[in-house]
Amino acid sequence: MLSPAYQEIKSLRSSGRSAAAYSLLGSTPPSSDEDAFEAAVCLLICGDLAAMRHVCESRAWQESWAKSMAQALAVMVADDGPAQALAFGRPAARDPRAGYDAAAVFLMLLQANGLFDEADAYIQQRLPNPPANETFLLTVMAEIALAVEDWRQAYKLASAVMFADPDDFRALLTLSRANQAVGNYHEAFGNALRAHKVFQGSPQAILQLMRCMNKLGDYYTAIGMRLELAAPEAVSPEIHTELGTAYAGVDDAVRAEAAFRSALASGQKPVTAIQGLAAILADTRNTAGLAELERTRHAEMHGDIECLAILGKAALARRDLDGAARLFEESRSLAIRQRTALHMVSWPVTEPRIRHDYEQLELLAQRGLLDSAGRNALDTLQRYYAQTGDVGKTFAPAGGDADALRHALATVHHFPVAPFSGPALGRNDYGAIEQQYLSNRPPVVAIDNFLSPGALAALRRHCEEANVWKLEAGEGYLGALLTQGFAPPVLLAIADELRQAMPRVIGDLPLLQAWGFKYDQRLQGINMHADFAKVNVNFWIAPDEACADKSTGGMVVYDVPAPTSWTFADYNTNQPKMKAFLEAHGARPMRVPYRENRCVLFDSSLIHITDELHFRPGYTNRRVNVTLLYGRARSIG
Repeated sequence: MLSPAYQEIKSLRSSGRSAAAYSLLGSTPPSSDEDAFEAAVCLLICGDLAAMRHVCESRAWQESWAKSMAQALAVMVADDGPAQALAFGRPAARDPRAGYDAAAVFLMLLQANGLFDEADAYIQQRLPNPPANETFLLTVMAEIALAVEDWRQAYKLASAVMFADPDDFRALLTLSRANQAVGNYHEAFGNALRAHKVFQGSPQAILQLMRCMNKLGDYYTAIGMRLELAAPEAVSPEIHTELGTAYAGVDDAVRAEAAFRSALASGQKPVTAIQGLAAILADTRNTAGLAELERTRHAEMHGDIECLAILGKAALARRDLDGAARLFEESRSLAIRQRTALHMVSWPVTEPRIRHDYEQLELLAQRGLLDSAGRNALDTLQRYYAQTGDVGKTFAPAGGDADALRHALATVHHFPVAPFSGPALGRNDYGAIEQQYLSNRPPVVAIDNFLSPGALAALRRHCEEANVWKLEAGEGYLGALLTQGFAPPVLLAIADELRQAMPRVIGDLPLLQAWGFKYDQRLQGINMHADFAKVNVNFWIAPDEACADKSTGGMVVYDVPAPTSWTFADYNTNQPKMKAFLEAHGARPMRVPYRENRCVLFDSSLIHITDELHFRPGYTNRRVNVTLLYGRARSIG
């Protein structure tokens, strides 16, 4: 047990009064191993690593746990290797006499060795309810939660630290990263700004500020933040990466490429720098440079879904459809190995998600396309499907039932492989359509008989049977992504033929994204939003008879674009702001009713919304829309 003086020291440093704790520490020698270990922890937090090491190495420790942890701390600050430090710390972590500070040090050692899953498991088993006054432990736990992408827990733990010490630098940075991860970019910026006030010129705070500025689309401020570094010559690879992102944001491809290459010249080689450089090389059509990057960074690029997407879209741009198909299939396989869909399962599970997945597996079973694992998943979902009927209901079973439900939803139970040949687009006068699009103000045009009969049938079958609808986007609709199974050969052929058919509207514009969305007939579709592309190709493939009201079911496009100064959150999710903007500018809605095989081609910056849905019940009657986005027009930060 700590002596009264050292209890006071711990209380002071836990509430952010480190200077007072440090002063009291200097005048009060430790009277026990517990006191001495508190002294070491206090010195660590105060940044006096030399004094901490002296305490660890000079004391004649009596307690085995304290001796092991002291050795671990001394090795850690001596840079003798995190693995050796962890080897010293492990015995202490298992000792029941070791307290919360020892647990915090052990977690730091796991953190230094990159063993985040082990650290998270240790927390779950040993630290389910840490005391609110153990701020050192809470801070490290928050950082571990951040590393394993448990954003809610990271936010909760860091907020608890902030309650005790509003100026805790590490907690502020953790809060900023957690807010950034869930799209709260303004709050993330506020946290990072406060951290920068606490430690002016700190590289960590400046890096996080640059991340926030890039997400908010304030690229010039992100570039200027580099001047705030206390040691401008010591630019980290991560800061070089953010600089590259900012330069790319202001269309300075030369400086962006240089910044990304500077990041990769270090020993760290962050994958975000590889992604950024690959994107620049693809955007500038530097085919040789992209091939060289792939050759020299093959393992990293083929182990990253974003890099594979860049390579796949680059192959599509040079009309290598077979190469693009292989890369997107590689991406899909990687997503399965990385269990990406499992992380996308919302919890508790919504009733519309249960309903869709059950109905799709039921269709696959009727068509003889489910194996035994798929039939087991169908049985699992049937138990919950029997309780559906209320779109607001959710399901959150515990234990093995929870694991079975997550597995049933996340697993790809069937993926059709269907080659495609022949024309993908229907017979239309695309020259006249281009002229109409370019003449219309705003540029919006509807195209009927958009796909050839063969392409429509092939794409409809893929959407019905491919069990890849894993993105829960809200309001009961589900998305399928290009990198996770929504890249059948027929879709790649459509994207390629469109570029050839419409050289003045699409032409060399790169395909930025493609996705599909399926809708629950009982709910509304996608909310009001704009997109980041120059040209939006949005088409519908469910049969005409599925739509019960032929005057609705399509989309509404407003004749006013979202301002270029708006952030992604502004033009994509901020419903009150968009409604107020449209009202202030007297925006007029243009309604395009639903028709099978109808495409709406429009400027993607125009605010648009799914029209009212009146579709008949049944899985194959669900409204399905496919979107192709060409050419970047604004920030997606």
